[in-house]
Amino acid sequence: MSASRPSLAKGFIAELDGLRGIAILLVIVHRFWPRPGVGVMADAAGAGWIGVDLFFVISGFLIAGILLETRGEPGYFRNFYARRVLRIFPLFYLFVGGVLIAFSGNPEFREHAGSPIWYLLHLGNIPESILAHDVPYWLAPVWSLAIEEQFYLTFPLVVALVRPHRLGTLLVGMLIAAPVIRLVSMLIAPDHERVQYMFTLCRLDTIAIGCLLAVIVRRIDVERHRQRIVQVAGVIVAASAVFAVVTGLDRTTEIGRTIGYSVVAFGCAATVALVVLYRDTPQAAILRFAPLAYLGKLCFGLYLLHRPADTIVSAIAARLGLEGDLWLMPAKFALAVVLATISWHLIERPFLRLKNLFSSAHHPAKDDPALTGGSASPLRRVLRFVGLSGLVVMLATGCRSGSLVTGDGDGGGGDDAMVDGPEDGGTDAQDPDAGTTTPEGTVLYPENRRHSPLTAGIAMRLQAIAATAAHDPRIFAKVGDSITSSTEFIRCFDGGTVDLGAHAGLGSTINYFLQGNAGGGSPYERNSYVAVGGTTTRDALTGTPTPLDREYTAIDPRYAVVLFGTNDNRYGRSVDDFGSDLWAIVDRTIARGIIPIMSSMPSVDGDPGTDARIPTFNRVIRAIAQGRAVPFIDLHRDLLPLPRRGLSTDGIHPSTAPGGPCQLTASGLAYGYNVRNLVTIEALTRTVAALGGNAADATAPMRSGIGTEADPVIATLPLADVGDTRSGDSLHALYTGCGSTATGRAIVYKLQLAAQTTLEAFVVDRDATDVDIHILTGSLAAASCVAAGDKTVTATVGAGTVYIVVDARSATTDGEFALVVNAKN
Repeated sequence: MSASRPSLAKGFIAELDGLRGIAILLVIVHRFWPRPGVGVMADAAGAGWIGVDLFFVISGFLIAGILLETRGEPGYFRNFYARRVLRIFPLFYLFVGGVLIAFSGNPEFREHAGSPIWYLLHLGNIPESILAHDVPYWLAPVWSLAIEEQFYLTFPLVVALVRPHRLGTLLVGMLIAAPVIRLVSMLIAPDHERVQYMFTLCRLDTIAIGCLLAVIVRRIDVERHRQRIVQVAGVIVAASAVFAVVTGLDRTTEIGRTIGYSVVAFGCAATVALVVLYRDTPQAAILRFAPLAYLGKLCFGLYLLHRPADTIVSAIAARLGLEGDLWLMPAKFALAVVLATISWHLIERPFLRLKNLFSSAHHPAKDDPALTGGSASPLRRVLRFVGLSGLVVMLATGCRSGSLVTGDGDGGGGDDAMVDGPEDGGTDAQDPDAGTTTPEGTVLYPENRRHSPLTAGIAMRLQAIAATAAHDPRIFAKVGDSITSSTEFIRCFDGGTVDLGAHAGLGSTINYFLQGNAGGGSPYERNSYVAVGGTTTRDALTGTPTPLDREYTAIDPRYAVVLFGTNDNRYGRSVDDFGSDLWAIVDRTIARGIIPIMSSMPSVDGDPGTDARIPTFNRVIRAIAQGRAVPFIDLHRDLLPLPRRGLSTDGIHPSTAPGGPCQLTASGLAYGYNVRNLVTIEALTRTVAALGGNAADATAPMRSGIGTEADPVIATLPLADVGDTRSGDSLHALYTGCGSTATGRAIVYKLQLAAQTTLEAFVVDRDATDVDIHILTGSLAAASCVAAGDKTVTATVGAGTVYIVVDARSATTDGEFALVVNAKN
C-alpha cells in the first residue's frame, strides 16, 4: 500500500458531511416541495428520493472503510457494534418507540403499521415492501434505516470471513445480483413497485457500490491513477445525469424499477469518489460550507424528524385557515432543523461521547471537545431537560393533530369517518337525499361528451354530499381493479416524468393533491385497499370491514375515483349483479360524505363476447352516476379512436406512451393510460371547482316527464336512467297481453322509433326492490304489450311509439331501479 493512499482513505473527510447535507436537503425538498407538476423545480423535487441512495453509498463507503481498517484488531466486533448502537439506538428507539406507544390504542394506526416487532428489530422495510402496508406517516422513513441496520449487522461478518482480495469480487456479484432480483420481483409482483424500492435484496447494489469504492481506494495507488479515475467518474456522473433528464428518475417505470436504481447507485458512487479525490482542495470548498456541513451533522435527526415538522406546521396552518403552499416550506424546514438540533444536543451527542470507550489503533478516540468534554453543569442539565420536554410537547402537538395516520393536519378526523361509515359489510347506509334529483331536476348524462354536465344544480348536490362529513379535501381514494391499481394510473404525478403539454392549467390541481397525506404519501402513489387486480364490485363489499370501508377509514378522502366492471364482465357476472354492487359502492361512498367520480370501462380485445357486453355495463355505470348526480367520465368513448382502442398488448389494460403515462402531449395522448390520467385530473379539477361554487356548465339537457301514464319520461336510444316506482302509477292491468303478474307501481318511458328496431332492455334492482320490464307498442293498452321479463327482455318492434314500463312485482317490492335499453341492430 502506497504512502499516499491513507490520506484519501483515512481520517475525517469534512466534505462528506457537506455531501450528507445535500442528501438530506434532497430528501426534505422531495417531501416538502409543493410541486406544480411541470418545470425544473418540479422535476428536481420529484427526483429528491435519490438523497436516500446517496446516504446508502456514503454509509457503505465509510462503514466498509472502518471495517477494512480494523479487521483483525482486538475488539473488532465489540467496538463496531457498540459504536453503531450508540449512534443509532438512542434517538431511534426514543422516537420510534414513542410513536408506537403513543398510538398503540389507535386501531387504524395498528392496522397500517403492523406488528411493532418489525420496527423494534430493524425490519421496518418489510411491512411496506413485502406486506404492502401503507405505513403511518411518521414511521415511513424507517424503511431505509432498516436496510442500513441490516447492513451494519451482517457486513462485519462478511469482512471478517472473506479474504480482502475476494471481497471486491463478492461486492461486484452483489452489483450484478441486485438488478436481477429487482427484475424477477417485478415480474412476480408487477403492481407493487415498493418491493424494488424498499426490499433489502433489491437495494444491495446501492450500499455494495459504496463498499466497493472503499475497497478500491485501499487497493490501488490512487495518486498514480488520479487523472484516469477523475475522467471515469466524471463520465459516470455525466451519463447518470443524462439518464436522469431522459427518464425523470421515475422509479415506477420498468426501467426505473430495474436498472434505474443501478444507474443512480453508480452516479452516487462516482460523486463520492470525486469528493474523496478532491478532499481538502479549493474545488470542494462548497462542501465545507459551514451551514451545509451542519445539516450533514444533523442528518440523522433531520431524517427522522422532518415529517413531524411537516405535520406540526401543517396543523398550525390549518387551524389558522392558511393553505399549504410554497411559503410553508421554509417554516417546515426551520422547524425540522430546530427539532434535529434539540435532538443532537440533548440525545445524540451525549451518547456519542461514549463512543471513545470503544476506540482502537485504526479508529482512535476523537479529541473533539464537543464530544469529550466533562460532565454537564447543573444549569446545562436543567436546560437539557427543558429542551427535551419541549421536543416531546411539540411532537405531541403533531400527534394530536390527528394526521399521523390519515392526513397532514388540515382535514377531518379519521374517527369521524369510522363512525359515519358502515363497518360490518351489511346494509348500506343511505344518504337522505341519495335518490333525489338536483334542485333543477334530473340532468341527463349524454353519450357524446367526455365529462358529464356539471351545472349549478349538480354543484349544489355535490356540496350537500360534502357537507355531511368532514374529510381531507386534498385526498382522493382509488377504487377499482388492476386498471386502477396499476402503477401506470396517476402515480407518475408524484415523482414521475410529467409533461402537461397544452394542459398546463391542470398543474394547480396536481399540486393541490400532492399536498394530501394518504397514509404516508400522496394519494397518487398510494396502494389502495380497494384497488386490487382481479377483483369485482362484489369483492369491494366483502369482508369485515370491507376493503371499501377499510380504505375510506384509512385515508379520510373527500373524493373517490371509481372504475369497476372489467372483471365483473369477464367473469360472467350478470348486469343486475354488477349494477347492484356498484350502486352499493356509490351509495356507501356518498353516505360517508365522499364524492364518487365514476368512469366507464375500456374495451376488451381477444374476447368478442365480453367486449360486446361492455356498452351495456357502461350504461349501467352512466345511469347510476346520473341518478345520483355525481361526476361521470366516459373513458370508453375517449379510448375508442386510439390505436388498438387505447389498449396494451394484453387486450385488457390501457396502453402507455413510451415517454410515460403522464406525457399529456398530443403524441402521448395516443395511449390509453395517458388519456385516463388526463381525464381523471380534469374531473378532479371540475369537482373541486364545483365544491367552491364554480359550475363548469351553464346548461345541460334535462329529463322530460315524471314517468306517469299521463306524463311519461321522454326517452331516446340508448337509454340509461334511474327511476323509482314509488313515484309512479298502478298500471298492472296493461300487461295482461304479456302474461305479466306485476301488481306494484310503474314508471313509464316513451320512445319514438324511426324504423323497425330490436330492443334489448336490462333492469337493475337492489335490496327489497323487485321489478319487471314490459315493452308496449302504439299505446298503453293491454293488447299492446309485446314482451315482458324480470331482469332483461328483448323484442323487435316497428317504427312509431314504443313504451318501456318498469313495474314492481307487488306493492311491497316498490323502489329504485336502473334501466338500460339498447338498440341491437
